[in-house]
Amino acid sequence: MSFIELPAAAARCEGQDGGRASARRIWVAHLAPSAAVAESAHRIEAECPQPPGRVHGLGDFVDPAAHRSLLARLPASSGLRLRERFEWYACRGAGFHNDAHYDGVLFGAWCVLGPARQIVFARASMRVGAAIGDLVVFDPYEPHAVLDPERAQYSREHYEGAPPSVFVGFEIELDAAARAAFGVGAAPASGPVLSSAIPINAETGALPRTPA
Repeated sequence: MSFIELPAAAARCEGQDGGRASARRIWVAHLAPSAAVAESAHRIEAECPQPPGRVHGLGDFVDPAAHRSLLARLPASSGLRLRERFEWYACRGAGFHNDAHYDGVLFGAWCVLGPARQIVFARASMRVGAAIGDLVVFDPYEPHAVLDPERAQYSREHYEGAPPSVFVGFEIELDAAARAAFGVGAAPASGPVLSSAIPINAETGALPRTPA
């Protein structure tokens, strides 16, 4: 498990809790899902809508055993606080988007079923694994997509009828410990802006051009 520095400059994140800088790091690890989680994931797989391109929320749940396993996998020295409630997500590939409605948290995605795909961060030109057992924690404001390996852009036609990826979504409280661990600072005075109102190109992840 490790923290990875994002090469892109910090963006200004504008949400309900005011402006802040985007996280300068993501965290990746691996945790094999338990038999109980895997069994539930097959039910979620069957519920995933057919149209590709979107990440579908398919219900929240509490699982103390899964919570303990994830908490033990997180870097204890960073003092990260894992919320107890999880949510099921599934997608047949996903175009570039952000999740700026997750205000005040960092977002975690634990892939528990599906083909080997990748989560691609467009601004940072970075991709991390999204195969069974892969874990990533990142800033929900950061534009990202779920793509097949080696694909840099999202194409709806490619994912028509594709098998879904199933994720357990979890949240890390964005307190002082998390801000230090993930390099979240004060909002920069200039540069790109990320928010629910900023359009993101679903195929490429491009943001509107920042005025000079």
